[in-house]
Amino acid sequence: MAVASNHWPGRLRYTPLVNIIIFIFAVAVFGAAAWYANAAIKTLMDMRPRPSNGKIIIYSLFMPFFTILQSLVDLAFHFYLSLHPTYALVVSVIYFTGWLTQWTMWMNCEVSEIGFDNANDGEICFQVDLAHALYSTVPSKSFEAIVIPRVGLGTIVIALYVVYGVMAALAVARKRRGAKGT
Repeated sequence: MAVASNHWPGRLRYTPLVNIIIFIFAVAVFGAAAWYANAAIKTLMDMRPRPSNGKIIIYSLFMPFFTILQSLVDLAFHFYLSLHPTYALVVSVIYFTGWLTQWTMWMNCEVSEIGFDNANDGEICFQVDLAHALYSTVPSKSFEAIVIPRVGLGTIVIALYVVYGVMAALAVARKRRGAKGT
């Protein structure tokens, strides 16, 4: 039988289970991002010059993919090894920063008018070309139907990493307070 980590004092011992929620949302974002990447690759097939398939895939799937891996590793550490709160705090800060960067790119390049106005001929936001191509070939409602939920789910993942980080910081503080008292 799996044993939970003893590094997490009191009720905070359930904190690593936030990874289950993060995993579920990361899978949902990954699915939306995979659909987006597939649509982008198919739509941009005939455009010249066009971004590489690798650039589209990295842009769309990088953070969701690594979040899925990270949450599975953290859950395994929590149940079978020993997930330390300091590790969880560092991971939450790194992934919060990564998701915030990813989310900012998605917002700038796909949702806001800033991406369309400051596109620099697609150097920063190749999605400007993609958006124009998708709007001309795919009904705009289909494009919006995937962009908006993906950004929304990304927002939830960012919030979950904040919760995970705060709870890990509380566990670190409690352990240090307990270590000083003994």
